[in-house]
Amino acid sequence: MELKQLKHCGACGEMVDPSAGPHAHEMKMCKKCEELLPADAFALHQSSTDGRRHVCLRCVAGQSATARVQQVIEKDKQFRDDKAKLKEHGYRWARRVVKSGPDPVFRWALLDPQGQEVSKDQALRDIEIAENPEPDDFDYPVY
Repeated sequence: MELKQLKHCGACGEMVDPSAGPHAHEMKMCKKCEELLPADAFALHQSSTDGRRHVCLRCVAGQSATARVQQVIEKDKQFRDDKAKLKEHGYRWARRVVKSGPDPVFRWALLDPQGQEVSKDQALRDIEIAENPEPDDFDYPVY
């Protein structure tokens, strides 16, 4: 005898067999805004008991927009922190001509304190090593 995996339906409280197909309702409660909305206001989601997400499309769109704004804010803060750290350690940005002529094309290059071009990642790694040096691997006596 095969045991069926039953799931709890959050809308009606019944235990349902997901292998029998979606357990659909005409109306559904959004877990975020707590509004009772038609089922088609929820995106499809295969692993859900009723075949739909638990959060309505409007709330999902709002979460996505908020997440995008937060991501831009964090990226900008990281950029400013990196820029300040690079400047503090003597790195500078220089504009390089890629293509000269009547409409020149430029690119920005990061220069280390000696004037050599380096990547931003390499510069940040070098700064990290300079700020947090590893102990030497010499055979110092340990007391």
